[in-house]
Amino acid sequence: MSHSPSFFDYVCSNADKFAMLLVFECVAGALSLALFLGSEPGTATHVVGVLNVLGAGVLAVATAAILLKCYRT
Repeated sequence: MSHSPSFFDYVCSNADKFAMLLVFECVAGALSLALFLGSEPGTATHVVGVLNVLGAGVLAVATAAILLKCYRT
């Protein structure tokens, strides 16, 4: 029987690239947080800051979950 690699095997073989993506997302989240905290509430800049922080956070959590699953197998 041959064990053909699954999609997740391919993803885990590129774990170093996902780690770099996680670092980029954390930096983007920190910059977005600074934008959010430095803007006046009720302005468009404040809303964009909130959306950026939420988006970077969701992507970072998803990437961290992928990396965690890769390193636990």
